Amino acid sequence: MVITVPDYFHDFHCLAGSCPDTCCGQWEIVVDEAAKARYLSVEGDLGRRIRAALTTRDGEDVMVLENGKCPLLTEDGLCEIVLQKGEDFLSETCHTHPRFTEIYGNLQETMLSISCPEAARLLLTREKPLSFVTTRNDAPPEPTDLEPELFVALSQGRDTAMAILQRRSLPLSDRLALFLEFAHRLERLTDDGRYYAAQRLSHRYRNQNYCLRRLARLRRKRRGGDFAPLKALLLSMEHLSADTPAIFAALEAPVLERDQVPLEQLAVYLLFRWWRKASCDGYLWRQAGAIAAGVLTVAALTPLCGSILEAARRFSKEVEHSEENRAALTHAMDGADFSLSALLSLL
Repeated sequence: MVITVPDYFHDFHCLAGSCPDTCCGQWEIVVDEAAKARYLSVEGDLGRRIRAALTTRDGEDVMVLENGKCPLLTEDGLCEIVLQKGEDFLSETCHTHPRFTEIYGNLQETMLSISCPEAARLLLTREKPLSFVTTRNDAPPEPTDLEPELFVALSQGRDTAMAILQRRSLPLSDRLALFLEFAHRLERLTDDGRYYAAQRLSHRYRNQNYCLRRLARLRRKRRGGDFAPLKALLLSMEHLSADTPAIFAALEAPVLERDQVPLEQLAVYLLFRWWRKASCDGYLWRQAGAIAAGVLTVAALTPLCGSILEAARRFSKEVEHSEENRAALTHAMDGADFSLSALLSLL
């Protein structure tokens, strides 16, 4: 298995009781079958408390929240299960969070979710462009029905997209415009099975002069944008935090000139998380549009949340962690309100 992680991955350490926003709150934590069996074997007061908290909802075993937090959380912000049984006793969700893992055959990609305060800090306060580290182990590949030529074309495309987003000689708005146009053109080629042409397109967008010529063509499309459709989409979603609807209602068109470095890091983070999902269904524009919409949303949220870290964390908790909300975001990219010209007009 080939394993890829961000270059700061091993710098992460859980803040535990010092965390300003514990992951043991707001979400009802899903308990896997193996962990459930372990939990039900616990005796004494801890076992009684675990059994009282366990319930089944929508076919899944979950820990019911108590006053907005896991009932096994101590007043010091520590986990009673970890204190008494050790970290390895935890459910898969608790043990791995904030790590997200995607597997594509013999490739495993793991990222640290920016809903976590420490993970967000590590990503968004760095100046150095984000890079990734690859290692190998002896684990066998997972079965896959991915189309090899599409997977290779999108993998090469992701490398090019990252190069575009990290080209700091250009303003971030220009980089996002090039990124969107590239993804839109790449999807048209892969849809037609023109994989050699897709490879050539990826090479072209790595050339600075070619990108400058493309930007000149794009300028006439990049004005007069309407932020209202993205705002309406965000308001239509299911919200985790009670204050989120009011915050989304106050959103205004973002200013991308601020926070260009952390917004670049966010864009590359989302690229790593979402782009390759298109290799499963071919819908690259859905992923690329959602990435750009995510960056625009976080930029718009920043003045309302007080910092880009808090803005990114709210977006992650409300959208990235919700399958329903992320599906709503990606599928919205099929509509006219989120076409290439519509998104370019916001840049």
